[in-house]
Amino acid sequence: MSGFQYVSSVEGHLVTRFPSLRASTAQYIGASRKDKKITWDTSIIVAISDDEWKKFRREYRRAVDDGALKVRTEAEYKAFLEGRQKADAETSNKISIEKKKADRKAKKESQGEPEVETTASTSEGETETSSTEDATS
Repeated sequence: MSGFQYVSSVEGHLVTRFPSLRASTAQYIGASRKDKKITWDTSIIVAISDDEWKKFRREYRRAVDDGALKVRTEAEYKAFLEGRQKADAETSNKISIEKKKADRKAKKESQGEPEVETTASTSEGETETSSTEDATS
């Protein structure tokens, strides 16, 4: 992935992704603004093309020198992407499981069978939920 510079935000420092023409439509590196509230996510690593970095080198260099941006490595960026893909896959899997449960519940209810759900804690402190639909599937 050569041809890129990698950076992440530093909480408390709002850095615009250049070229942003107006503050109302600005994109921020590792931060978002809703109304007047700013939220930082310093775990986000952004890849900036070398062309963009060269074109706005003064602005980005100043942000790095002022401590508003943290320079990251390509390895850190790849790890960030892998972590995000894994989290997306887990979320997708959870949504799929919940949809199947909801479909089974709706089917049971349409047949007039009530669902019974029980909750138990594991030794690791996690909560497990089981229901009659899980046992019959």
